[in-house]
Order: sequence, then C-alpha cells, then structure tokens
Amino acid sequence: MIFDFFKKNRNKSEIINRSLIKKNSIFDTWANAKDAQGFFAVVDKLPNPDIVLKNAGKTISVLSNLENHYQVGACIESRKAGTTSTKWELNENNCPKNHFDFYKEIFDYLDIYRLIEDILDAPMYGYNPIEINWQKDKNYIFPTSLVAKPQEWFYFNSEGQFFFKDKNQGGKREIELNGFKFLLPRNKPTYKNPYGKAKLSSCFWNVAFINGGMEFWVKFAEKYAMPYMFGKYDRSMSEKEQNEFLEALSNLIQDAVSVIPSDGTVEIVNTGGTSNSAIYSDLITKCENNISKAILGQTLTTDIGASGSYAASNTHMGVREDIINSDKLLVETTINKFIKIINQINFNDDNTPIFNFIEAEDLGVEKAKRDNLIKSLGVKFNKEYITKTYGYKDDDIDIIDETTDFNDKNESINIPDSEFINLSLEKNPMNSSIQSIIDFFQKQKDAETALEKLEELYPNLDNEELEKMLAKIIYISELKGRLDVQNK
Repeated sequence: MIFDFFKKNRNKSEIINRSLIKKNSIFDTWANAKDAQGFFAVVDKLPNPDIVLKNAGKTISVLSNLENHYQVGACIESRKAGTTSTKWELNENNCPKNHFDFYKEIFDYLDIYRLIEDILDAPMYGYNPIEINWQKDKNYIFPTSLVAKPQEWFYFNSEGQFFFKDKNQGGKREIELNGFKFLLPRNKPTYKNPYGKAKLSSCFWNVAFINGGMEFWVKFAEKYAMPYMFGKYDRSMSEKEQNEFLEALSNLIQDAVSVIPSDGTVEIVNTGGTSNSAIYSDLITKCENNISKAILGQTLTTDIGASGSYAASNTHMGVREDIINSDKLLVETTINKFIKIINQINFNDDNTPIFNFIEAEDLGVEKAKRDNLIKSLGVKFNKEYITKTYGYKDDDIDIIDETTDFNDKNESINIPDSEFINLSLEKNPMNSSIQSIIDFFQKQKDAETALEKLEELYPNLDNEELEKMLAKIIYISELKGRLDVQNK
C-alpha cells in the first residue's frame, strides 16, 4: 500500500519535502501589487482606485463638499440617526471590577457619540483615520480624546501599509494599523482597494446633474414661465431713444415701473411653453432618488411619491435596517478594538469589557413571546440566561421555584375544577382538533420536530388559527397540571 511506502521512506520523504518547501518559498507572498504588471505606475504610493474620482480628475477632498448638498446631507443624517439613536452599553464580561471601573471612567469622560459619528463617516468616504491622544498618570495611561483627521492627509502603499503625508519626513510617515495611535474604520476594503468603498463618490455626478439641472430650470422659468414685455417704438425714434426705451422695459420687468413716449406701446405676451419644464423636474427627482439609493439603499424613507405604498415602504425600511445593522457592527468592532488597545497598554490580558448596542425594545418583546412559548413546553430558564438575553443585572431579578407555588397552602389558587375543564372541552367546537393535537404532542419528544410535523398535519390551517388553538391547548394543559398538583 502507498501508506506503507511512506512509512518505510519517512526520512527520505521529509528531506524531499523540506527541499521543495525551501525551493518554492511557500512562506513568501508571490503575487504582490508592486510586482503586478500594469497595476499602477508609482510603486511607493497607491492612488485611490475610486473610478468616479479618477474619471472626474478629483481627489477624495472633493467628497466633503457633497455633504452640504440638501439631498446628500439629509440621507447621511437619516442613515447615521439609525445608529446614533440606539442606546449602547459597556458589558463587564470577565473584566475585573477595578479594571472595569477604569474603563467606565474613560467612557464617561470621552464623547462616545462624537466617536460613533466619526466612525460612521467611514462608509461615506471609504475610510476615516481617527487619532488617539494619550495622557499618563501614576498608575495608568489613558486616552484623553479621539480626533478624526482629513482623509487626504493619508495614503496606502503597494503593500497595504498606511502612511501620513508628513512634510518633515519627506511626505512619508508610516502608521501601524495594529498600533496604539490610530483607529482606522473602513468600508469593505480589499487587497486591490485598501481605501474602502466611498458611498459619496456614487453621489458625485448626481449632485452635479442636480445643480446643473436646477440652473437650467431657473433659466427656463425666467425665459418661458414669465411673460415677455414687447415694446413698440415709432420708426422716427433715434437709436439712442430706442436704447433708452429698451432700458425702460428692462426696469419695468424688475420694478414694474417705467416711463415711455406717448406714441410707444407695451404688450405682455405669454409663451405657453411651461410644460417643457417637467424635463428638469424629472431629471432632478431621478438624481435625488439615486442619491437616496446610494446612501440608504432605498428611496421611500426620504422620498415618498405617489407610487409609495405601505408594503413597499416596509420593504424599503427593511433594506435601510440592514444597512444600519452593518453600521452598528462597524462601530462595535472599532470601539472594541479601541478597548483592546487600552487593555494592551495598561493590563495586557484577555479580560476586557465589550461595547455593544442594546437591542430595540420591540425585539425584546418578541424574544419574551418566544421564550414564553418554549417555557410552556416544560423548559425552565436560569438566571444567567435571563440576565444575558434581556439585559438585566443579577440584582434585578430573583428566580422563583414554580413547583413550590402550587403546594403553598397559605396562598389560595383559584383553579377551575375538572368538571369545568371537561365542560369547556365538551362545548368547544374545536374539541376533536384540540384533543388530537394534545395526543400528538404527548407522543413527541422534540419540540422543534413536533412543530414541523404539526404544519404537515394541518397544511390548510393559517398561522393565526394555529396560534389560537395552541394558546387554548397551553391554557387547558396548565390548568390540568395545576389541578393534578393540587390534588396530590
């Protein structure tokens, strides 16, 4: 067998393998950007490969001007608000209490919401360098501020290394991405494009078309939407008098006051060409929608037109929520890296707190409904699960042993007797269905499999009817269970 061959020639094969490894240099990177033919001309500095900026002959600094545009600014505020309006917390995790108090003091001192805003600029520009300023006392080294710096001050080289354009060091000062001085949140960076994808570059031409279309629209309105003033002059008038007459008409349009010769006449003529202005309106609306799609992924949360519907708006809102969740993940990842930097400088262990956003309250309600249904199947949740899932602290809750409640003679429990239960089952029009489902569940061992089989047994039963039926079964089962315990 071939395995016996390798056993007999083990030493020989090891020599051959090591020789091949050394010869082929498997530990080296072969495909480098600096060695790739036609990748870029300047080896030491990788230009931003953003196609829009490259074709327009612009640098990333031009993108900051786009934020002043009404549509772009509104969409950015809407997207950021989805994250900044969410509450956050610093979870102790396995961090020692004295260390955790140190982290809490830092987060109370720093403007965390300003930091979140700066991190959320990364999807807009592709990346956003944030410098950390440090200070030292007797016991600790702690951050005093985090300041976002202009993107145009930095660049990447062919190896993906990050540099600051320092004029004192020949325009080249390397910044360690895993160092202690900078945070660098990026939006979908790749080997080919370490700068990340900038959402604002997708808005560049749309803003240009809006501004150009608005200018032509205003000129169109001045030319065709406003009435013309036609002045008629006598042929005997000199050229000087004609020019004076023209100037008087010009003043008449602006101030509606003028003086003309007694033999002159003025007529107001409407052009009737205002319907053509819809061309500019449609162009501007299209560009506005493109901007909304580029930043928010949809249009209806900012521009609800006549075609908007409840279903469509829900679908669009779902897309926006997916993007917001992506932004939240970027913020959590960046801030947790910041926490690890603090830990490396001061403690250098693995016990760090965790920054995360708190789930919306309605999602907690859905979890509670789910857990209540699981609990009705006989599952009992411990204190650790409740504190972790719903954000309570250990001191906030006490777990009560439910089995003692039913046997407590000092507490009266109003439970309908068995005759009442049996009577309610007899009068129930769904008696046969309920009893068959009860029998079905008694034979099952796994709740998830049971629910799947239940759907197969009742394919024509909609979810609402099924929920009502299960709720009644759970209620009756709970009453019977209590009755059985009470009668023991």
